[in-house]
Amino acid sequence: MNRAELLQTSERYGTPLYLYDLAEVRDRANELLAALPGGTSLLYSLKANPLLPVVAELRGVGCGAEVSSLGELDVAVAAGFRAADVLYTGPGKSRGEIDAAIARGAELFSCESETELDRLGAAAADAGRRVRVLLRLQPGDRPASGLSMADGRQFGLTATEAVRAWPAAAESVELLGFHVYLGSQLGTVEHLLTGFTCAKAVVDEVVAGTGVPPRIVDLGGGFPWPYAAEGVGCDLIGLREGLTDLLSDWAESAPRVWFETGRRPTAAAGTLLTTVIDVKERESGVVVVVDAGINVLGGMAGLGRVLRLNTTVDNLSAADDRPEVAVDVVGPLCTPLDRVAARTPARKPAPGDVLRVHNVGAYGATASLTAFLSRPGPLELVVDGDEEVGAWRIDARAVPVTG
Repeated sequence: MNRAELLQTSERYGTPLYLYDLAEVRDRANELLAALPGGTSLLYSLKANPLLPVVAELRGVGCGAEVSSLGELDVAVAAGFRAADVLYTGPGKSRGEIDAAIARGAELFSCESETELDRLGAAAADAGRRVRVLLRLQPGDRPASGLSMADGRQFGLTATEAVRAWPAAAESVELLGFHVYLGSQLGTVEHLLTGFTCAKAVVDEVVAGTGVPPRIVDLGGGFPWPYAAEGVGCDLIGLREGLTDLLSDWAESAPRVWFETGRRPTAAAGTLLTTVIDVKERESGVVVVVDAGINVLGGMAGLGRVLRLNTTVDNLSAADDRPEVAVDVVGPLCTPLDRVAARTPARKPAPGDVLRVHNVGAYGATASLTAFLSRPGPLELVVDGDEEVGAWRIDARAVPVTG
């Protein structure tokens, strides 16, 4: 959409408003698929954006699905995936969650510990089923850039634990192979290849210890894209060739190799529109209060627990002759933590102006503090080029339950 169309959309639906374009989702997914070696598979990680039409679109271009909750599993099934084909991941799967997932038809799990392997086996046996399992491995090294998972001690088994666990699996568990995830936002093809090399190395170490070649290896993702800022992710030229060379020594054992999309297919497809409520001139600079705070665009940074946002904004309402100033953009919440952008340049905002934030199609609405202060969730509008598909709103209200 051009500027005028975005402003018309904000008037029609109100703000804060997320806008997702399925045409962009398709383009980015096909670009990523083309950058991977032939014969490999790509799983869409629903945590990036679990909105049903987005998930269905990625299924349509040939992606599989990776989920980390019963809610995500339900969305994947509603989008057309078979529950038995969905990879169910996460470091804290309780017996109740596993039972519920199996009852929904889930059969394929990423296992995070020896205890969880026993739990999966018992749940499957009690249900009269057999589950297929990938052992998640802790990588030994971290890539040179990105949000590394290598120090995430809650994830996966060490190589020693995996070698010990392999022969101890219950009869109700079919061990298929391994799952490794190095980290997010690996900023260049070189960094991606370094990460996948580290992931492959830990798989090779465990295979040497078990003597059993895997049938499936999920090497994760890390494919980069800017977050809440203008720009594009790195060009993927050379990735296919580099991965083909890296995986060449698996040609004889021929495991099926999977990768995970991460944020890349959906990030560029998302735009956030937010309205300026107030502007305050301060000695330290211009403070702009908008209707989208960390309850709308938190990016899991609202409590300072992960990397801070470096958000950029574009004033859609400002004429080109309006001066550009550095602004601090804050949200409407009653906390000093509600900061969206710091010292970012923008055509000087005025109350009523509509600001645009780029590249928020991944880790946007559902990665924010949507329940904080009981404010309405943001609207999520899906389009496919010029055609509107539908609109949704996150509802985080408490509901009564009975004991």
